[in-house]
Amino acid sequence: MRIGSTSYGTTGWNGQLMDAAFRNPDGSTALVVHNENDDPRSFAVALGDQSFEYTLPGGAVATFTWPRSDSGSGSGSAGLSPISLAGATATAVPAGDTAGLAIDADGSTLWQSKAAQAPGQYLQVDQGTSRTVRRVALDSGGNLGDFAATWQLTYSNDGTTWRPLATGKSTGQLTNVDVKPTRARYVRVTSTATSDHWWTLADFRLYN
Repeated sequence: MRIGSTSYGTTGWNGQLMDAAFRNPDGSTALVVHNENDDPRSFAVALGDQSFEYTLPGGAVATFTWPRSDSGSGSGSAGLSPISLAGATATAVPAGDTAGLAIDADGSTLWQSKAAQAPGQYLQVDQGTSRTVRRVALDSGGNLGDFAATWQLTYSNDGTTWRPLATGKSTGQLTNVDVKPTRARYVRVTSTATSDHWWTLADFRLYN
């Protein structure tokens, strides 16, 4: 049975990554990834509570497989479920690209700062109502190095008073941040360091 996965392009030789994931009858998971680029491309793969990074040569196809998880599902031992951000809105400073591209559940569209990273830059999502958040995923997609080196997560229920949620460092394209269950309408990620790289978020995801 085909299950959800995030591609970073469209069918055809477009220099991006295409993939499809499947749940097998025995409960195992298979992921097929095709690099539609002449050059190597690096990417992150996350399944439940675990993730890894891999570099695929130009034009290559790779298959990854996982045995059935203890819980019998792809959500991992934490039992996390993605929060739908349909109808949510996003804003960013600097404006850069349209911030909503980071929350449209499409890894081929993305928000970029269009400027070197600096402390105080942020992207925030307004869910429209308060929901319990247990994990935040920061995914920079295929733009290598365009992740915030250090960051702070904050939340709010009125858009005015902000409270700390987590701080940390990113070392790769995908960072999963587990937090204590928190009711939040607004969630913001703020860069706290400088970098010559732009800041890119292909997907900003919330889980409960």
